[in-house]
Amino acid sequence: MISFKNKNVLLTGATSGIGKCLLKDLLEEGANVSFCGRSAQKMDNLHKEIASIASGEVYSEVFDMADVENLYSYIKNTFEQFKTIDLLINCAGLNSAKDDVLDLKHSDLDYMMAINFKAPLILMQEVGKQMKKDKQGTIVNILSSVCLFNNERMASYTASKVAMDAASKIMNKEMREHNVRVVGVYPGGVDTSFRTMDRPDYLPVQEVSDIIMANLKAAKTAALDEIVFRPMVEKNFN
Repeated sequence: MISFKNKNVLLTGATSGIGKCLLKDLLEEGANVSFCGRSAQKMDNLHKEIASIASGEVYSEVFDMADVENLYSYIKNTFEQFKTIDLLINCAGLNSAKDDVLDLKHSDLDYMMAINFKAPLILMQEVGKQMKKDKQGTIVNILSSVCLFNNERMASYTASKVAMDAASKIMNKEMREHNVRVVGVYPGGVDTSFRTMDRPDYLPVQEVSDIIMANLKAAKTAALDEIVFRPMVEKNFN
């Protein structure tokens, strides 16, 4: 069983949903975590929540992931803080608009591509360079089951996630010889504030975090290429 104690982790999207659960689970395991989010208020509340469970070192910043200059600054500051990263979890993401393909707005597509594809790609590149040099590390990309099944009115979100899926799978092949794992995680419906209404029949965020953590802990020699799971109510698969 792999331990996270004293491991250095960079986690995006930590102020809510899956990212928040992963942060708490990692801190309880004794990891050092650098994390970020968009909301200053949520970040302040989060620091209060984790104060009693953080035995390792923590570092955080608040910024919009679409701001490339701030993103590069955050990565630089994280390396100055931790020197090396053992685990990168690209969790930040959004689905900010749903339209038919004929009606989708380019501004909506551009923003989702910036958050769901360009930002995590930059993180994979910058952290991946260090992991390649160190001959070790794991990159986890939280994707979506939309990469596996096409749904109406989801073109912008699906396009951005599929672009990241492709980059993740290609990097997985490129980094294997350097002992770096690149894992794609494809959850189905999750009951988070990401949605406009509660979906208690969807997966609880804590269960999603549990599945991810359990798989990462168990994989000593295995390459976890893909982790796919859905709520029992979903049938959107071939």
